[in-house]
Parts: sequence; C-alpha cells; structure tokens
Amino acid sequence: MKFRRFVPALLISALTLNGCTNDLWERNSPFHKTTTEKTVAKDNIQAFGVVAKDNTQLEKGSLVMMGGKYWFVVNSKDSAKLKAILDAKLSKRFQMVRQNPKQVYEALPVELKSPEAQTFRSNFCLRYDTQKVAEIVKLKQLAFKPVELDGKTVYTRCISAEGHYYATPKNVAEDRHFDTAVPVRIYYTETKTSTDVWKLTGNILKTPLALALDAVGVVIAGSYAVIGEIVDDSRK
Repeated sequence: MKFRRFVPALLISALTLNGCTNDLWERNSPFHKTTTEKTVAKDNIQAFGVVAKDNTQLEKGSLVMMGGKYWFVVNSKDSAKLKAILDAKLSKRFQMVRQNPKQVYEALPVELKSPEAQTFRSNFCLRYDTQKVAEIVKLKQLAFKPVELDGKTVYTRCISAEGHYYATPKNVAEDRHFDTAVPVRIYYTETKTSTDVWKLTGNILKTPLALALDAVGVVIAGSYAVIGEIVDDSRK
C-alpha cells in the first residue's frame, strides 16, 4: 500500500520541481536573438551554360549561371529542375517572388553558409501570369500550382537550389544570353544574442523566492504520500 502512494507522490514531485523557476525565466527571458542579413556582393547573371563533362570542380549536367563577377554552379540534381523551367518556351519572363506571390524579389537571393564559404543555397518562387491554355498546360507539367490572387489565377512554383560559386574565368563561351540580366544578391545571415541586464538582474533577485515556491510544492506533494499512508494504516 505504501508503494502505491509513493509512486504518484514521486511523479508529482518531479513535475512540480523547478516549475516556478522555469516559468519565471521563460516568460521574462533576458536573452534575445536577432538575425540579420549581411550583403557580401552583388552581380548580374547575363547568361547560362551546362557542364558538358565532369572535372575536378564541376559536375556534368550542372547548370552554370554566368555573372559579370561570379559563376554560380548549381548541383546536378537541382540543375535538372531549373533547366526544365528555363527551357520552357513561354511568351514572357517569370517573376521571381517570395512565398507570398505579391512580394517580388528585386534580386536572386544567394545565401552563403558562412562569410568565407564558396557553397551557397537559394530559395525563391517563380510566378507566371497567363490565360493561354497551352501555357497553362505547360506550367502544370512543370509542377506550377494555380493560386488565386486579386481576382485572377496566377501560377507559382517554389525552388530550392544549392551549389558553389567562383570568380568568373576569362574568355569562356556562353551558351545563351538572357534578354535582360538577372540581378543577384550574395549574403549570409548572422545571429547574435543580446542580454537585457535589467531583466537578468530582476530574474536573479526573484529566483530564490521561486525556488522556495518550488520547495513548497514538493513538500505538499510529499505530504500527500504521508497522509495517504496514515489513512491507509487507520483503515487496517
């Protein structure tokens, strides 16, 4: 009988221990994280090519976005998705947008994994507006989804691509030129933790009381077991 009463008391003690203290620090945390984007460079993609054969730096089938300052080499898996879209014979250009198709990107976002890294990732969506049946069929074949926007239907597809970037080599033939250059922004994200000294001091001052309340909770939970045993013994 004592064992039956001891188990729930132990569980209650475990659940209530540090409850007040944790609540204090979670609700009034003095630590705040801020993430900012740091621009490294800007460029304009003027043409693109496809790697014809493997070499020490480039993988066969990789799509190469050729800029004035840099080449952006997309890995072969992601290149296959992009090439299918770029090869689509449509009457106008795609719009480069965010998850919300109303929000247009001014430049292709190229995020570095660190300031020194030559590896990048890019996440963006493409939007195309059309009412032509033939184009709609082609867009659906390319996995574009219809989205109702301001009383009309537009077609969007979100893309995620990774790869490496290099300084532009000299005297290299370009497979194709874009009619209009695509601006690119190269950046990395930086996360910093700041401390609110006033909140930190206040939490430290309040912590002994919170710990005392935790202890009271444990005493009450422990009393449950003692009282339970007395009642059980009295019934014998």
